[in-house]
Amino acid sequence: MLAAALFSLFRLPAAAESAYRKITGTEDLISGQYVMVTPTGLAPGELRETEFAITTKAPVLDADTVVDTAGAVWILTVTENGVTLMDAYGRNIAPFGDGSYGVTAGAYEWQVLWDDEYFSIHGYSGDEPVTLVSDTIYDDGGFHACRDTDIEADPDSYESRFTLYRYMEVQVEPEPSKPEESKPEESKPEPSEPEESKPEPSEPKPSEPEPSEPEPSEPAKTSPEVTVSPEGGAVAAGEEITLSCEDETAGIYFALSADGVNYQDWELYADPISFEKGFGTVYLRAYSAAGGCEPGEETEAVFTEKFDLGWNLYFGQLHAHTDISDGTGSVEEAFRYASQVENLDFFAVTDHSNSFENAGAGEIAGDGAAVSPDWAAGKQAAASVTGENFVGLFGFEMTWPEDKQLGHISTFNTPGWQTRDQEDFSDVTTALENYYRALTTVPGSVSQFNHPNTIYGDFERFNHYSAEYDEAVSLLEIAGEDGVVDCGYYNLALDKGWHVAPANNQNNHNGQWGDASDARTVVLAKSLTEESLYAAMKDRRVYATQDSDLAISYELNGAVMGSILPESEEAEITVFLSDPTDAAIGNVEVIADGGAVLAQQWVETTAKMLELSVPGGHGYYYLRVTQPDGDVAVTAPVWMDGYDDMGIERFTSDTAAPVRGEEIGLTVTLYNDEPVDFAVESLELYADDTPVETIPDPGNVAGMSTRDYTIPYTHQELGVTEFRVEAIGSMNGERRSYEDTLSLSFRVPEQVKHIAVDASHDNSGIDRLNRLVEIAARNSISVKKFETELPENSELLLITAPSESFDEEFVERVRAFAENGGTVILCGQADMGDRDLHTSDELNKLLEAMGATVRLNDDTAWDEESGGNTPDAVSTNVFNPDSGLTSSLTPEQTFTQRAGCTVNPGSGTHLVKGRSTTRGVDADGDGQETDGDAVLLAFEELPCGGKVYVSGGLLLSDDAMKEPDNVWKSVSGNQGIVEALLKIERAAYPELVTIGEMRSGKAGEIYHIRGWVTSGTSRPGNTFSKTVYLQDDTGGVALVPFAGDEVQVGTPIEAVGRKEIRGGNVVLKLIDCEVLDEPLYNYTPETIPNKTAMDYETNGGRLVQVEGKVTKVTYAVGGRGISRITLKDGNGDYAEILIEDGIVSGADGENNLASQVKKGRTVRAIGILHLDSEGTPVLRVRNCDEVVYVPPVPVSGGSRRNPRTGDLIWIAVGVMALSGVGLAVLLKKKKR
Repeated sequence: MLAAALFSLFRLPAAAESAYRKITGTEDLISGQYVMVTPTGLAPGELRETEFAITTKAPVLDADTVVDTAGAVWILTVTENGVTLMDAYGRNIAPFGDGSYGVTAGAYEWQVLWDDEYFSIHGYSGDEPVTLVSDTIYDDGGFHACRDTDIEADPDSYESRFTLYRYMEVQVEPEPSKPEESKPEESKPEPSEPEESKPEPSEPKPSEPEPSEPEPSEPAKTSPEVTVSPEGGAVAAGEEITLSCEDETAGIYFALSADGVNYQDWELYADPISFEKGFGTVYLRAYSAAGGCEPGEETEAVFTEKFDLGWNLYFGQLHAHTDISDGTGSVEEAFRYASQVENLDFFAVTDHSNSFENAGAGEIAGDGAAVSPDWAAGKQAAASVTGENFVGLFGFEMTWPEDKQLGHISTFNTPGWQTRDQEDFSDVTTALENYYRALTTVPGSVSQFNHPNTIYGDFERFNHYSAEYDEAVSLLEIAGEDGVVDCGYYNLALDKGWHVAPANNQNNHNGQWGDASDARTVVLAKSLTEESLYAAMKDRRVYATQDSDLAISYELNGAVMGSILPESEEAEITVFLSDPTDAAIGNVEVIADGGAVLAQQWVETTAKMLELSVPGGHGYYYLRVTQPDGDVAVTAPVWMDGYDDMGIERFTSDTAAPVRGEEIGLTVTLYNDEPVDFAVESLELYADDTPVETIPDPGNVAGMSTRDYTIPYTHQELGVTEFRVEAIGSMNGERRSYEDTLSLSFRVPEQVKHIAVDASHDNSGIDRLNRLVEIAARNSISVKKFETELPENSELLLITAPSESFDEEFVERVRAFAENGGTVILCGQADMGDRDLHTSDELNKLLEAMGATVRLNDDTAWDEESGGNTPDAVSTNVFNPDSGLTSSLTPEQTFTQRAGCTVNPGSGTHLVKGRSTTRGVDADGDGQETDGDAVLLAFEELPCGGKVYVSGGLLLSDDAMKEPDNVWKSVSGNQGIVEALLKIERAAYPELVTIGEMRSGKAGEIYHIRGWVTSGTSRPGNTFSKTVYLQDDTGGVALVPFAGDEVQVGTPIEAVGRKEIRGGNVVLKLIDCEVLDEPLYNYTPETIPNKTAMDYETNGGRLVQVEGKVTKVTYAVGGRGISRITLKDGNGDYAEILIEDGIVSGADGENNLASQVKKGRTVRAIGILHLDSEGTPVLRVRNCDEVVYVPPVPVSGGSRRNPRTGDLIWIAVGVMALSGVGLAVLLKKKKR
């Protein structure tokens, strides 16, 4: 239908007209519109897919011109490798792909040949050569692709010769006028009316048929723009989409795509468009073509699927403060501000209950408004903004002091409150239990565990679980004040039996109520009312997200998130996801007990409905979504009750940097939240699946309690080892088994240095050094506490603010340590915490003994601008640019110090200063203050050869060195400094060698290599289990076991490990591994001969590319996918291609290779050379998109070989007669 519409793209001068004229020879074969006529006068029309054939048309000819196309206009596009054919209705034509006769819709590059009289058209069906013919088996002589063997057997039944007529300009010579007559007015012959044909979106757009050529002075007109209604956005399955334009006579054409890149063929719009359920995202293009006009500009629209979720999604915030407690601004101002924030449906203020006026008189079930004006004002302010489109909520936060480490809990929907200062809630041993009990007295109340961490507390590791308390607490914040999502505490609470949904709130203290970030708590409710929201929270229909408009609807076995189901062996998940403002949804993971990832899928589109099947038998299942921009969302689980609330709470080592041959302690903590005892019969330890230690009679874990078991163990192997602990026992006579894993990297003694942490003076903060332990382990540094003698093998000594005075013996030991070249790190604290002991005086004793001039000031570092309502929480980015520790830090890498003092650097060097607003204040009233130029961290080289770092606070605490919430953010200034310090102090790596030198070196030795990742861990479905491959210009190697996430292909890495031979493959068993902060570099292999590619000695571990003809295929995934391919190149050599289970396309997440990889076809593949279980070299494919079908290549007359594969192909040999059929081509195949 669109073929003639291309007329306007071939505009003619005034003295020319267009017509379909005969061409003679391949030199005249160019892209354009054609009518292809056989000697019998028949021409192909449109594809009949149900019959795998093409209809017949009978165009009218006049000598070398087509007078009437009769709807037989085709579009031929000449490509680098052949010619594509498009029928009269815009469908590309391809041979049927299974080795039989017939044609189907699909992109395909044919070979068109010329024999000095006729053209012929050839291709392959599987490995069978075929020719396009008119077949007498059809009454109308229909066209299809016939096997050449069939033509040879019955030549009289097929006609394969074509005369091609191309639509072209024809110069018109005016007829001479007769002298005796006046000259008649010139007129141009009307062009014929070819049927329309639809081109693909990538081709030039056609215009309307029957174009009239403009007069020379008439400018070309453009067809009107198409209006799409609706314009785009969310539409339901079956909802109609209409296309229109101002010119009602114009034709409207549209094309659709699932990814915005690969579009279907153009179609003529006739009826409203609609999509079936599950379409996810559809991209639409449309344009109009009016008579005598150029095609109009394309209109584009994107539609995402709108589902009837059964619930409305309301985005809000459940944690904020005002000047009723320690926030900025009034409660009225907070609610007014939040009610105007975009994409915020509800907002809660939760001021600290101990700050209310008459706080001590509060009762959670009493009338708070009658007791406290603050409570009354908060309730009234919330009600004043509540309406049809917004709901205000007012609750309170129960906040125990940091030193009690109990945590903070927000509570809603109660008439009154309780406070930490009341007698029942002030004793640390009973406070939590008493508060849980108080919550149960208000059945409709909703409570939320706030920001569990090592600063405020973790609710005593979520102990005190009971079914009654569980009913009272419904939510848990999965992000702290810094916004970083951490599911560790969430998993712990779930594993302890709590039925809580995740929340992500902003904990505003400084205004910007609701828009301080994009974090949202999303509630699935029937309506936007206070009652409906609280009911949804109570039922845990909640998810947490860092994205302000990510929609998630998650069901398991038909039950919505937050539901509790009976136990089942089946777990069928349905989830709908939509994010209209992001490029893609990203990675979707199914998480179960203990944080185990049961399944994951990458979603490239902005909307998708997924259906996933995962194993049953788990206690809970929730979803974690990580988007390409780093935003994370976590849903409430669906629980399957009936499973035991007991198991392994944690499995830890007393050192993160163990040494081969030295004893370590591995501790497993079992928890039992059931009311009866768990009888543990055995506790067994495995190293790399080999049993190594057993505790034969571990005893019982009492009901509602925990129990620790420490297993001493000495490991004799180097590198990363995975330990597994298995606890076997019974409860009420029923057998139970639980297990957990832990990976440790064992070094040789020379590679490990040690940090000794003073725990002998009741030092502050030493229970908040977990991040230090992790970071130190990356640098082969072990961190251990000491309570008596300073360990002799320590190279670094960390001393935090003491609560007990240092005696002379300890001072002398520290002095001797420094004199022997040791490095000392001292961390002070604010004088507001001093009581009977001035910590700065105590630490200054040590500095004086070491001969240092740097000193700690007896003050509190204070900054009302950077600290806001907590001015002793100082933040700064003023770093010394001349120090190696701080020169590389950027202004975005903020250094924080909480409850610390300032530092006098003396003759040393300042590393970090406060901002211009930072000063030291005399909080304890002893008269010392520091105005301006406040130093927070200093360094000094000691006369004796040692070094000392002095920090006003605990610079290396967990909260100061949290991992960023996404890979695009830099680490904090604290972490940057600590990492630089430890790199200076760590033991030197072995000498750096190339990967080639490592591969040729002795197995069992330790090697230090550097390269770029050729197979990473960042894309599910394109990774190898616990393995990445590293390559440099000399070779490649597998790094095992590799546990890092989000490592992209091209990432530069330095690795230290032991060379091992596993199944014939050279691998590097990791000891240390560091991702370098350098640009990515991707190796792009060129095609090499199969024999070279399969040479393991030369190319083992490398990324290589091969190409050849498929000789064998092993199918998988129900026949849609492929697991193995054998390729034969032009030299007769073979290559084996391996596609392992779980390896899929990076584009669509599927292995659908069977649709393009078939015997006889030429295929190109990229993979990493590896030895399979039989010792056979194979290319280990990392992405199904890197296995591609290579269409036949056109060659000039006389050429006999495909220049890439070496295969014999078609050649023009002059006019020949083959069994009575006038074929001009002898189709040959390389002899087997």
